[in-house]
Amino acid sequence: MSQEPWPGRPPPEDRPRADNPPPRGDEPGRPASPPPQGYPPQPGPQGWPGAGHGGYPPPPQGAAPYGRHPPQSTGPPPPSHLAWAIISIFLFWPLGIPAVVFAAQVNGKYAAGDYTGAHDSSGKARLFSLIATIIGVIGIIVAIVFGVLLADWAFTNIPDNRY
Repeated sequence: MSQEPWPGRPPPEDRPRADNPPPRGDEPGRPASPPPQGYPPQPGPQGWPGAGHGGYPPPPQGAAPYGRHPPQSTGPPPPSHLAWAIISIFLFWPLGIPAVVFAAQVNGKYAAGDYTGAHDSSGKARLFSLIATIIGVIGIIVAIVFGVLLADWAFTNIPDNRY
């Protein structure tokens, strides 16, 4: 067995230090290293086809940047349904609170240019308000029916206390 920990590895004094990396070919004053065999010569950093775009080609002319969608319209803002959302808090508060939150987001998103987000928040505010209203109305109807049945039972089953 050899005394070297890794055979073929240069001794520590011949290795480049981590704080002083080896020179690269694209530094000024140093010749560029030739490309590997079988590869065409590559243009410099300024000539890369994807320079400034993270290695990806630039978007086509007139297209929206990647991950962004063009605005759908700049017409009037969608309805916020804020009044309905506030009323729905009194009918069924667990869904009325999110309805108010989404209704409050509509005008801010529209003013910021997020037309899709404004329409989305408007739709969610309407949906939560609608469901809260339906549950609240059903709850009121159930309470009325229960009250009528309880009153009927009370009048038929409580004995008359007249002497």
